[in-house]
Amino acid sequence: MPKSLLLFTMDSIKTYSQSASKGGPAGEIIIRKSLTTTLSSLYPNLRISVASSDSEMETLGSLSKFDVYVFDPWTWAGPGWKLRPFITDPSKLFILDFFGSERSYIDKNGGIRGFDKDTNVLTAYPRSGNQRGGDGVGRFLGFYKDEVVSRVNNRGGGENANNANNVVVIWGKDPKYYTPSVLTLLRKLNELENVVLHSTLPVPANKALPDGVVTHGHLKPEEWKALLEGATHMLGLGDPLLGPSGLDAIEAGCILVNPIYRAPKRGWMSQHGFIEEFVDSRSCQVDLLDFEQVSECILKRRSPGPIVPKEFGKREYFARVKEIFDPLLS
Repeated sequence: MPKSLLLFTMDSIKTYSQSASKGGPAGEIIIRKSLTTTLSSLYPNLRISVASSDSEMETLGSLSKFDVYVFDPWTWAGPGWKLRPFITDPSKLFILDFFGSERSYIDKNGGIRGFDKDTNVLTAYPRSGNQRGGDGVGRFLGFYKDEVVSRVNNRGGGENANNANNVVVIWGKDPKYYTPSVLTLLRKLNELENVVLHSTLPVPANKALPDGVVTHGHLKPEEWKALLEGATHMLGLGDPLLGPSGLDAIEAGCILVNPIYRAPKRGWMSQHGFIEEFVDSRSCQVDLLDFEQVSECILKRRSPGPIVPKEFGKREYFARVKEIFDPLLS
């Protein structure tokens, strides 16, 4: 008899996708799409039902007969913050949790009875050795990126690094990331003769940017990719934590200017702790309040070339999905 899987995550709700297109979190969408695409490929006969609301879920028939349930930290619980009653076997429940937040599975009665948060919580990134407390339950699922095709990195570097144009894409399409200190930094960078800043901050918010910053507004995926492939650096602003744009940057051959935190954020000490630890040749860790650190990275550092970290290659990702779901779906 064909197996069946029920998926209900916040990013399957239309308003979530609309928010992501305007600067809201997009990482969860990438994780969910990678998973459903891969499950369909590995298990061609699998019936995948995606719900976008409680009412839509209730139209799917006998909910207790699904072989696997995939929820997130906001949808696994029903009224009273209790595990949904149709999930009678917690081993069939998987929770997609970008950060692996242990507190997401604790209710007034102490949590989900019989649920193994170390194996059935699936996270976006492997835990870093540089993390200091904070979140960190679950096991690494991640998502996959298209493999890098051979490209010539003709953006300067080596002996010519100080003479090459420095094309910097600002990572931040939500106005809340542009604090007064960030705007001060951008004005100083914009005054450097050899630096050109590009922003995807949408109108009218981009009117707060210094004159001379090249503004693009919202870009389609192919336009975003082209912008990065013509850049030398991506400048992080501190948020969003561990967003997929950091991987987009190093995949396109950029150096990530990676802000460090003065206090841990969910246990991480920089905006993209994965790149800091696992792909350190593609990033500079900087204090955004230290203009000399930021400008030195932009003026002197160049990427060795485009890369997709092996942890996010398609083959490795398919193998992880198979290992996680084979016991229930094979």
